[in-house]
Amino acid sequence: MDSHEYRARAEQLLTSKHHLDLDPAVVEQAAVWAQLATAAAITETNEKTETH
Repeated sequence: MDSHEYRARAEQLLTSKHHLDLDPAVVEQAAVWAQLATAAAITETNEKTETH
């Protein structure tokens, strides 16, 4: 998966329900996906700069 796919998972969790109905566990899962997206984006950036 790349950073865009991780971000999409996080967004999907947060937007799939009415914002007032968000369970803390869902928010926690979205936070994990967001962290994965950040880590993947950093890795992708590093890979791009190493190849140029």
